Amino acid sequence: MSHPTLFFYPRPRVDVAEVPALAHAGAVLLTDTIHATGLAASLREALDSWTKPLAEHHGSKVLLDLALTLAIGGEHASDADLLRCEPDLFGDVASAPTISRMLTTLAEDAPAVIEAISNARRAARERAWALAGEHSPAAGASAKSPLVIDLDATLINVHSEKEQAAPTFKRGFGYHP
Repeated sequence: MSHPTLFFYPRPRVDVAEVPALAHAGAVLLTDTIHATGLAASLREALDSWTKPLAEHHGSKVLLDLALTLAIGGEHASDADLLRCEPDLFGDVASAPTISRMLTTLAEDAPAVIEAISNARRAARERAWALAGEHSPAAGASAKSPLVIDLDATLINVHSEKEQAAPTFKRGFGYHP
């Protein structure tokens, strides 16, 4: 089933004028990416069968809002309040109970939901690479010349007196968020 282009998130005008600003204006890049890659439409189609026909908040918007919550510094589903405070940027955001119900519904059929989400992400990624053309990181990648993604991270130093706490390989105490 095909859906028209979806705009889950408002399209605020971004400039450098000295006016009141959005607290998370940097997230405009993320919402624009969601639109440009067609992720909202792909995810909506993928999660249609787990969303009630008259639901005010589609499962795809709930999941995208949770991803955005993490991207702007949230750590829990309840941190979606960070989005709710910026309706001009994030639109209508589901309440914590609605988010919880949707996650419960999706968890009941986790393998199928994970596959559906993976397919939607794959379609969005292919669209992103197609939009990038010759500038795509995947351009020219093949079995003989694979695309290598080298991920690095920063260890947050903390000390713990907990039972069985052990130092990292660099002999410090910490965790990797």
